[in-house]
Amino acid sequence: MSVVRELYQMQLVDSERDAKSQRLAEVRANLGESDDVARAQQAASESEQGLDQLRIQLRDLELEISGLNAKLNKNQDRLYSGRVRNPKELSNLQEEAAALGRRQSELEEQQLELMIAIEDGEAELAERQARLLQIETTWREDQASLQTEKAALEALLAVLEQDLSGKQARLAAEDLALYDALRSSLGGVGVVLLRRGICQACGTDVPTGAARAVERGEGLYYCPTCNRLLCGG
Repeated sequence: MSVVRELYQMQLVDSERDAKSQRLAEVRANLGESDDVARAQQAASESEQGLDQLRIQLRDLELEISGLNAKLNKNQDRLYSGRVRNPKELSNLQEEAAALGRRQSELEEQQLELMIAIEDGEAELAERQARLLQIETTWREDQASLQTEKAALEALLAVLEQDLSGKQARLAAEDLALYDALRSSLGGVGVVLLRRGICQACGTDVPTGAARAVERGEGLYYCPTCNRLLCGG
């Protein structure tokens, strides 16, 4: 096998290694905590905290209503017991009953509003918890898939590294230096196929004489446009 052909074979392995290394970096970056999960957890937590506050308000209000009812019952017992005969005292009891009744109506209206708010809050919490469960389930599935892909990529990269080491061992130091220089200056791809006289990297038509020499494996020829080393296809 010619030197150019061996360099091209090494380029194929290097290109695959570069692609797999890039993908492995992406996989590793996507492993771990999820912003979507964190946001969904925060939303559910906020709903739960808001609902707890509403329930506390309702309990306090119910205690106040209970105390008010006790006062109203006591007022009504005195008012209608027949024991109070003083007109002034009766008038005061009637005024107190009216005030207690008005306050009772206000509190019961607040109670109804809180019960409606709690019902809405429970619906919102249920929706956000369901959304959180869906996001967490998807995230766990994705994490498992990424872990599997990560292991496969790491195993493949180990094989590619071993393959590259074997190919490098068969090449002279000056050939390896040329290859490394080309890859370094040309974006990682220094050796490309020439097929039917056309550079497969940039699409340039290579002069016929040079193209024939490349196909016969005679010497080193470069694409006149992208400067990559050409290998006969």
